[in-house]
Amino acid sequence: MDNFIVSARKYRPQHFNTVVGQSHITNTLKQAIKNGKIAQAYLFCGPRGVGKTTCARIFAKTINCTNLTPDGEACDACESCVSFDSGASLNVYELDAASNNSVEDIRNLVDQVRFAPQLGDYKVYVIDEVHMLSNAAFNAFLKTLEEPPKHAKFILATTEKHKIIPTILSRCQVFSFNRIKSEDITEQLVHIANNEHITFEPEALSVISQKADGGLRDACSIFDQMVTFTGNHLTYKAVVENLHVLDYDYYFKLTDAALNNRLPEVMVTFDDILKKGFDGHNFIIGFGEHLRNLLVSKDQYTVQLLEVSDSLRQRFAQQAQLCATPFLLKSLAIINKCDIHYKSAKNQRLQVEMALMQISYLNAASQDAEKKNELSPGFEPETKTLPQSTPAKFSAQPVIQTSSKPVVGFSELRIKSQFMLQDNGRHGQPVVETATVIQENVPDIELSQERVDAAMKTFAEKKAKEGLKQLYATLTSSQIILQNQTVVIMLSNEVQRTMLTDIKQDMLDELRNLLTNKQTQLEIKVSEIMGEVKAYKPQDKFRVLAEKNPALNELKKRFDLDIEY
Repeated sequence: MDNFIVSARKYRPQHFNTVVGQSHITNTLKQAIKNGKIAQAYLFCGPRGVGKTTCARIFAKTINCTNLTPDGEACDACESCVSFDSGASLNVYELDAASNNSVEDIRNLVDQVRFAPQLGDYKVYVIDEVHMLSNAAFNAFLKTLEEPPKHAKFILATTEKHKIIPTILSRCQVFSFNRIKSEDITEQLVHIANNEHITFEPEALSVISQKADGGLRDACSIFDQMVTFTGNHLTYKAVVENLHVLDYDYYFKLTDAALNNRLPEVMVTFDDILKKGFDGHNFIIGFGEHLRNLLVSKDQYTVQLLEVSDSLRQRFAQQAQLCATPFLLKSLAIINKCDIHYKSAKNQRLQVEMALMQISYLNAASQDAEKKNELSPGFEPETKTLPQSTPAKFSAQPVIQTSSKPVVGFSELRIKSQFMLQDNGRHGQPVVETATVIQENVPDIELSQERVDAAMKTFAEKKAKEGLKQLYATLTSSQIILQNQTVVIMLSNEVQRTMLTDIKQDMLDELRNLLTNKQTQLEIKVSEIMGEVKAYKPQDKFRVLAEKNPALNELKKRFDLDIEY
């Protein structure tokens, strides 16, 4: 049996130009080598499986190559490159800091740094997972890291940069590796599949790329696993089944059913998803991602944010045209709320089902609102159809009927109601009733306490209907006194006076209209008796008691007593 080599090792990049998705780092390192500006220490940080250790090995191979290519790559032909490719090079020393994190391990490393390389110009020390070193080991490493021998170069690799002490960071050139894009991972998997003579469906490789979450090593491991499971032909169905990934078809089907208000279909589809063993929380998160993809697919400028295959991108674009933007935004808000409350819910299935019900009703609710708007165009005069037995005869000039109620007001003509067509019943002639005409020359009606109380009660009830309950309580509980032409409101505290002072002018205008007396004045006072400060504190109680019985002060002085606070 042949010795199987996993794809992550077999197709590990050997040159800078074959590193996937990290061009901003590889270009910088190549320029540094070409220009002879090689630092003594580098720190490579970033997620797992994105090429940190790979770039460190390529860097060590390239700086010791004796015949660099014009673009700054290793030649793969010189003695140094051949020994490096065969794994026999002594110019690369790798240390796993996870298992060698003590001061003693760093001392052994420092002792080796003193020896010059036998072949080539540099010895490169790669310390992986450097954040696992203890603080004492870091401190023991500082001097050597800052002033190493000319031939020694250090490359520190870590996935947790925040755990590196600042004194180490300040001595290194820091390179941050990015997560690799799904498109780049898919392209690399296509290259591997073609070399291995494996047939595939593009959607299958796309699912593997997304499952890898930005790590090429993870993608290669999943790829090998899927090839083992399916043979030499990767299908989308087999991949999603083996990786336990929810098929996109479910999300497209649910969205289509929700758009057409088919709630039973939505509920049955969700039940089918649960029966296949998928978690409700993962489902609702995936559904939110699907709706987000639909939202970004509505515009050609944002469609590039989709990390899916071309065929799937077209499906998203087609369904996005059927979804209104308000529907997608409201649905995302509902799903976000469900995601937040899912773990704390006692009935988690019901939590997801309620979210699906709300999403399924969104379109129906908007359609109901549109129908109501069509039935109620608004702002059109209401007309009454006259009986055919008594046809109405409209005169050239409408008859103006004024109200018989007392006329109030003093300076302008006010319209209190809109024109309304009515049948007076006596002559069969339509009458247009106008608002009350407010005239200026109206005699004042003499004021009385009864009329003032009634007017104040009417004003208070009007404010209560407007939602001002506190104002209503203040007016109905206060004492109202009529002094000549002045209405005096006696309040119990300054807070009430401040509240009434803010609306004093409006209240005065309303009272003048209600009382039909333009000479009416309004005054707001706080009653001294009602506003007296009560003794709530111990010192206040003692003061009140001492005023009634002066002997208490003498008793307090004689025995040197204190009042408890």
